[in-house]
Amino acid sequence: MVPSQQRQLSQAVPSAKQVELAPPASQLPPVDYQVLLLSLAEDYLAAAHGQGSLRALVEREIDMRQYYKLVATGLSCLEVVLKRFKLKPDIEAAVRLRYASVLYDETQNMREAEQTLSEGIKLCDRYRFFDLKYNMEHLLARVLFEGSSRASLKFLDGVIGDAEAYQHTAWVYGLRFLKLSLLLKLSSHQDILSALTQLRSITAVAGRLGDKAVLAIASTIEALIHLRDSGSAESIEQAQRALATARSVQLSPQVGCIPQIVVLTDIVDLSCSLQQRDTSEALKKMQAMQNSLESKSETWHQDGLLLIPVHSQDVSKTPNGTGIVQKDSQGTLCIMFHWAPRKDIYVLGYLLSGIATAHKNTTDSLKSEQMLKEGIRCLDNEFEDRPKDGEKPESILGSISTVTPRHYWRQNLKCFLQMHLVFALCTRTAWTAAHERFLELQNTAASIPEDLEMLDLLIQYLDGVINQGTGHLDIALSIFQRPCFSLVSRTILSSSSTHLDLAILSTFNSILIIRDPSHSSHHLLPTLLSSLDPHLRRIKMSKSLISAYNLILATSPNPTTPTIIKTKQYLQTSLSAAKPTANNQLLCITLSLMSYKFFKGVVGEQSEKSARASENLARKGSDALWRSVSAGVVGETLELTGRIEEAEKVRKIGREIARGLPEGVVRWEEESGDVDMR
Repeated sequence: MVPSQQRQLSQAVPSAKQVELAPPASQLPPVDYQVLLLSLAEDYLAAAHGQGSLRALVEREIDMRQYYKLVATGLSCLEVVLKRFKLKPDIEAAVRLRYASVLYDETQNMREAEQTLSEGIKLCDRYRFFDLKYNMEHLLARVLFEGSSRASLKFLDGVIGDAEAYQHTAWVYGLRFLKLSLLLKLSSHQDILSALTQLRSITAVAGRLGDKAVLAIASTIEALIHLRDSGSAESIEQAQRALATARSVQLSPQVGCIPQIVVLTDIVDLSCSLQQRDTSEALKKMQAMQNSLESKSETWHQDGLLLIPVHSQDVSKTPNGTGIVQKDSQGTLCIMFHWAPRKDIYVLGYLLSGIATAHKNTTDSLKSEQMLKEGIRCLDNEFEDRPKDGEKPESILGSISTVTPRHYWRQNLKCFLQMHLVFALCTRTAWTAAHERFLELQNTAASIPEDLEMLDLLIQYLDGVINQGTGHLDIALSIFQRPCFSLVSRTILSSSSTHLDLAILSTFNSILIIRDPSHSSHHLLPTLLSSLDPHLRRIKMSKSLISAYNLILATSPNPTTPTIIKTKQYLQTSLSAAKPTANNQLLCITLSLMSYKFFKGVVGEQSEKSARASENLARKGSDALWRSVSAGVVGETLELTGRIEEAEKVRKIGREIARGLPEGVVRWEEESGDVDMR
């Protein structure tokens, strides 16, 4: 039950606090049991929701038996009022709506809720209570969706048609947004297309009638759907076109006074640049998003309530203006959305900022890691029963079915913050810290009961990366060769773009492990290389993948060993692709390989420049392994020019760095002869 529906009932029925103290017994009026029972019902429900903090409720630390006992008692009070009292039509309709909403939120008794709403809708039809009727139909569509999604959508089509016939524009918007949200829950391709059709219907009406706030929110949601549906260049272009429509009305007073729309637009815009791997644009859009988040606004409700004004609606055609569609303090009709609280959006901003600055984490005072850690800290404080900084624990603002998804959404958000933090630590070879944070990530993911397939895949891949980075190559290879990462699997063709990217990366990692001819699985190398061929189109969408792929081709022996010219082409392509992404790690590896392949044993200025460049990049990236490797390359180059003392000094630094590498890596390097630890 939304807060506005509770207010709707309280407007029709006086609360217990409004009842004056009883007069003397001789003047005592008869007890109004109707008012008493309705007040008791609200008190019981409020007591159920006020038993503890949000965390205590979700983690079942409070007495759930007592919680449901209070809810059941509140429901019984409402049921008695409906069955035993002759109510005024408007009060009966409000009570039926409240009773059905509690049934929907707190129980599995959808049949009783459906029957209660059906009778209420007939009552509203008889007395022409349009506002109450639409609220009931809005709830009934959600009730029907629990049993039959298609029946719910068909029912909504009829209700939308009636609202259009009566020209109740605000409710046309509200009902179409409801249908949109239900279609997105189904997630099939046909349903996504139907959802986009709903949005285009909304934007067409809003554009014609001048409801700019509705146009902005609908266009931004359309951009989100394009980004969610696919990571292709075409989808990103469609998302940017939708954003352009939203931006075109952003300076309007209708939109400018709603900070949530501005922030959401900036978040989606930044996400587009991140999908395109455009680091320079991402940094600019990150700054715009942060400026929007820092702006002060009293219209951003703490509970995340978002009111979208509908200026084209004739107020007289919506008599009450309560519930899903309600009037603000100026008398303007607004559509009510439940969005995320401001604190949650701040944490999301930390996550996106951490991702946007990840490429320059080591050269910018570890700013990416700081942002990710701050996001984790905010969430940890939010969930504490005694939060830090003197804040009170978050109270329960609704039923378990309402607050539980919010809690798990936050836990999911925390997982992604922790995951990107582990990736950042792996990039600068802080393996001990990475392993500790990875264990925390696993614990957080285990606390989420929902089956999050993509998160699980990312965690598995990250486990493989840590094992490979610490020298446990057999464990890493077993992870990368799991069926879920196989490029020859039939299911990979219908998987999401993220799943496909992980499968490609896992294949890269596997090739790097088995490319040594002495490896027991070296015979699988040709098969793994050929499995990449059908996915070249996807690889070419990412410059980082192009760079890594060409490094693989340049360093992996195969039956048709590439000529020196071909190897040079591969490395040149890898270098050219890595530069725009500012990926210091790929640049360092490529330059080190170039020095080894083409300047080994060569005396000259160019050979020293190449070696020095790779050493500088390794130092900027805080990559201990490649710092030790590049130090060896520089030392060898200096020795050829007769600068023996300087060469030994550089090599000594490289050996010191190598001693700090994980034991498994040091052991493997010593066995292969790649690092001299003397």
